[in-house]
Amino acid sequence: GARPILGPSSHFPRTFPRMATASMTLMRVAGGPGALASSLVRGCSASRVQSPSRWGGFGAASRDGKAQSISQRHVGCARHGHTQKRFAVVSGDDTADAATSSSSVSDTTTTTTGTTTKSTAQATKPKAIDAKPSSVPLGIFSSGAVLVPHPDKAEKGGEDACFVLRNEGAFGVMDGVGGWADEGVDPAAYSNQFAEKSAAAVLMGALTPKRVIQEAHDRTKIIGSATACVAMLTTTTGTMSIGNLGDAGAMVVRNGLVEFNTPSQQHEFNCPFQLGCTEFYPESDGPEDVQVFHVQCEPGDILVMGSDGLWDNVPHMEVAQICAEAVAEGKDAQSLAEQIATRAFEHSVDEEYDSPFTIEARNAGHDVEWWEKAKGKVLVGGKSDDIAVVVAFLDEVGNCPPPESEDDDLDGEFVENENGKET
Repeated sequence: GARPILGPSSHFPRTFPRMATASMTLMRVAGGPGALASSLVRGCSASRVQSPSRWGGFGAASRDGKAQSISQRHVGCARHGHTQKRFAVVSGDDTADAATSSSSVSDTTTTTTGTTTKSTAQATKPKAIDAKPSSVPLGIFSSGAVLVPHPDKAEKGGEDACFVLRNEGAFGVMDGVGGWADEGVDPAAYSNQFAEKSAAAVLMGALTPKRVIQEAHDRTKIIGSATACVAMLTTTTGTMSIGNLGDAGAMVVRNGLVEFNTPSQQHEFNCPFQLGCTEFYPESDGPEDVQVFHVQCEPGDILVMGSDGLWDNVPHMEVAQICAEAVAEGKDAQSLAEQIATRAFEHSVDEEYDSPFTIEARNAGHDVEWWEKAKGKVLVGGKSDDIAVVVAFLDEVGNCPPPESEDDDLDGEFVENENGKET
């Protein structure tokens, strides 16, 4: 897993499980609205979260994978190019209008503090401003989420967390930084609480992703750290505002193509920007480091959010293709989320797959030992990790289901048994 910014370890393990077993726990999260995050944060009342089911037979057979390690170096973030169309990116501000730009993310500024290098996307002046709102108000047609833990963390449920608030058009993914386990700290504790506080901030009136992340950061007072990505839809304008810090992220798919995706923020390879309580973790990044993006959406667009367990294993274009196939088959957002998570897991346990993670590792100077390279071998393989996926289908408000009441969200919490009593 990823490391704290100044963690004690100079190496991280990259082990491949010998078998993708049926004991993998899948936490399915329905996309209903209502009370606190619709209780769609792992760790909330189980009555509001569908019972975990077991996924087996992901298509991965028994493997004789061997443990490998890659030395950490103080290197800058190796980023792949991104092609964006209608969006604006803002660093340190979350009030910009949607704009048209084809180069905003590729232009970066780098600032250095001590021995840590921070690379952040910087907005360039767009060639043309597209401040027009969507021709019709947009809403959330359906939504869903899946949390799949790392095989070694199946019993505890993994370290990712998420929230889904369809009524408010707000969604979030948080990934607890796994390196804290070396300090005897449960990485899931911070991500869970951060997700809960984020959802609460939305319900208490926070109107922008950056404000949501700021309030969650202020109110999460335990040891640990997490990456965070929050997306919020403005119904009247059809603008999707996305705030991201670290290597979780979001993308918007339009007509089976990548309309937009957030870039990763890393201090060095496998050391993402992360938020932690400064009382316990003074090296933490801050909410001021959150990158904010505004994407002008259209009916039929699909929002896909994920932890690095998704993006380290599935390229954005492949996610877009999965979305196109799901739409053609008439699948809903929950089914699509499960399909994307399945693909990510399949790739994560495939030792021959050249994943985005290993491509980035090689670009950062990490590879197999010299004697293996002399035999023509290169570093390849998926990255076993927790996988969080959140999906939302956008459509005209008139085509979307009406907001559900809090009482509707409680459906299924009480059931009548054969004796006529509620249990």
